[in-house]
Amino acid sequence: MAISLLSEATQVKGEPGAALEPMAAGTVSSKEDGKVRMQLLFENGAVLPVELSGDAAAALEQGIARELLKS
Repeated sequence: MAISLLSEATQVKGEPGAALEPMAAGTVSSKEDGKVRMQLLFENGAVLPVELSGDAAAALEQGIARELLKS
């Protein structure tokens, strides 16, 4: 799925590869203990599920909070 989405992204010559730009993100419990499932929703209706360990999810939460405080 991620490869399909990236292949649709526009890349400007001489610039880093385009980032995926989800419209929404959500989290739900994973069926595996100690993990969180993050789901990214894209404009074309595609959903990209990502499984994260609890530690990785906590680190992502802290990083997002720091970035939001900057804006």
